[in-house]
Amino acid sequence: MTVRELMDELSKFPADQRVVVQGYEDGFDDVSIIEPILIEKNPSDAWYYGRFASASKGGEEAVLLFGRLRSRGSA
Repeated sequence: MTVRELMDELSKFPADQRVVVQGYEDGFDDVSIIEPILIEKNPSDAWYYGRFASASKGGEEAVLLFGRLRSRGSA
């Protein structure tokens, strides 16, 4: 999903409606971290890995969203 696609989807809701992410174990949290990152296609096709992995350089620019108890180091 791109930023434009996300904005288009979010524009369907009231501007003051809360946006949440899944909590660490259960429940939901507010988005508390919005961080630019570099990603690349994950070479593994195992179902339990995400489609993308962190890239040190030369990757695609992306935006990463976290809840309050997550950080890039724990993702």
